[in-house]
Amino acid sequence: MYGFLKHAHLTFILIAVVLFILNFYWLKTGHKNAQKAVFQKILLHTHLTIILLGALLLWFLHINPFNEHGYWALEKIIAFGAYIAMVKSALSPNKATKLQVISFLGAFGWLAYIGKLAMTKQAILLVG
Repeated sequence: MYGFLKHAHLTFILIAVVLFILNFYWLKTGHKNAQKAVFQKILLHTHLTIILLGALLLWFLHINPFNEHGYWALEKIIAFGAYIAMVKSALSPNKATKLQVISFLGAFGWLAYIGKLAMTKQAILLVG
């Protein structure tokens, strides 16, 4: 069960990143798909599935994010929220182009931070 949850979680992360890059490319090139709400909804549901699978992994592995040994998981949850905020800002057609590009790059910065937390399982900011 753990293997399935882990690989499903990683697969949906890959799908979400590819969709994010594709949506950003469409927005910047003026492609007609950038205006379609269906692609935004697919990205939203992909993010929700990532959250659900992550919660199931935490439950399956008996990790409490509010426990001292699980602060790394709490940091991942907070960083994922920041990533989603950056994605929303980068894909907003009402924002200035510079802000969209900074948000696009910032989203990948948050992904790198989440990946580091996942690999090391050591809290960086919530060290107590």
